[in-house]
Amino acid sequence: MPAIGRAIQLLKLPFVKVGTAYNNVAVKAPMLTGVVTTVVKTSAADLFAQKVVEGRDEVDWRRHGMFVMFGFGYLGCWQYYLYNNLFVRWCAPITRAVGHMGSAPVKVFIDQCIHHPLLYFPCFYSLKGLVEGKPLEESFADYKEHLWDNCKALWMIWVPAQMVNFTVVPLHLRIPFVAGVSFAWTVVISVMRGAMDKAPPSKEEAAAPSMVSQAAAAAASAASGVARTSPISLQPLLNTATASSADSGSLEDAASAGPVGLQQLVAGNEQADSASAPMLLR
Repeated sequence: MPAIGRAIQLLKLPFVKVGTAYNNVAVKAPMLTGVVTTVVKTSAADLFAQKVVEGRDEVDWRRHGMFVMFGFGYLGCWQYYLYNNLFVRWCAPITRAVGHMGSAPVKVFIDQCIHHPLLYFPCFYSLKGLVEGKPLEESFADYKEHLWDNCKALWMIWVPAQMVNFTVVPLHLRIPFVAGVSFAWTVVISVMRGAMDKAPPSKEEAAAPSMVSQAAAAAASAASGVARTSPISLQPLLNTATASSADSGSLEDAASAGPVGLQQLVAGNEQADSASAPMLLR
């Protein structure tokens, strides 16, 4: 047992040293550390999305650069000022009266119910539309259409995360904490979506090809029966053969295309909107 304990301590030592060094830098330069961390996180998240989630052969560097700038300007500079300056000043009387446990719910409410719905999401959808080449009016229409669903998804992870952030995380580590949770959430969502894409087809979807094949065989049999019983006349035979060939050809095309079920619709939507696929909520 002592040997196992020493081995664990040796394994932990590099992480402890890196964490201590990072914390010391963050204490001396909190804003710079937060901004650099957010830029690195945003870059890594977009590269992960493009190469792993979307399976691109080449990186879209224009899109990547726009997201890095968003990570620098909004997620880094603006959110540092919002969380570490404005929130501290706005909630100072509550913090002095009841401590961080009392002011944290107020900060979470402002962040999740005012900041994100009214400021973050409009900026996010404006950038998303710019990447996809959409006009601003269409981007704001998308923002309004998906606002409630986005808020529900946001609150599931970020209400508890921000409660922890505003309660126990020191000021100089709040932006790095948000960046870390955001990247972890990006990876989790990407893995979950990949698992959904690989799910086996339902019984109805699996049965669809055989049903189409049976229909094609029945149509071909009926066409051949008509051809055998028709009078011997060259033009009707040509017309029958042409019609049966067209019918069987279209049915065979349908059979080769396979079922159009949930998986195919999801894949089609993702291909049509590939630029927005990795654009998650944070």
